[in-house]
Amino acid sequence: MKKDNYKNIILDCHDVENKIKRISLEILEDNINENKLIFFGVSKNGKIIAKKIIYLISQLSKIHLEMVGVKIDLNSVNRLMFDKDFNINNKSVIIVSDVSHSAKTLQLIISGLMSQDPIKIKTAVMVNRDHTLFPVKIDFSGLNLSTSMNEHVNVKVNKDKEFTVYLN
Repeated sequence: MKKDNYKNIILDCHDVENKIKRISLEILEDNINENKLIFFGVSKNGKIIAKKIIYLISQLSKIHLEMVGVKIDLNSVNRLMFDKDFNINNKSVIIVSDVSHSAKTLQLIISGLMSQDPIKIKTAVMVNRDHTLFPVKIDFSGLNLSTSMNEHVNVKVNKDKEFTVYLN
C-alpha cells in the first residue's frame, strides 16, 4: 500500500479559502451583467470548490447560479459523465477544478460543451502548474506554480471540506 508523502504545504486551509474568495470576486466581476452562470465542478474537489464559489457569489449578487458535476471516464466512448441534465445554450459557463496539470481534462470538457452553443466558457483552478499541453487558457487561478514535471501537486480535503495543497 502506497503511503502518502507530503513534504511541503504550499496552501493551508486558510490560504485556500482566501484564494476561493478572490476567484469568486473575479468571476463575479467578469460576469456582472449575466443573468445566469453554470458551473461545472470537475470530480470531487472541483465540485466542492464550485459550491464554495457559488455560495460566495450568491451572497453578493442576484445572478442565477447552477452547479453540474462532471467526471471523465477515459475508458468510455462517451468520456464525459454529468451528474444532472443541463442547458448551456446561450449561457455562460465556468469549469472549476482543483489543479491544472496539462489542461487535458479541461480541454476534454470544453470540447464536449462547445456543441451546445454557450456564450462563453471560462476556467477556474485552485493551482495552475503552467505545464499546459493543450490550448486552454486558465482564466481564474488561486496560485500559478511553476513546477518541474517530476514534482507533484496534491490536494487533500478533510471531512469539513477544507483543502490543503502540497508539493512533493
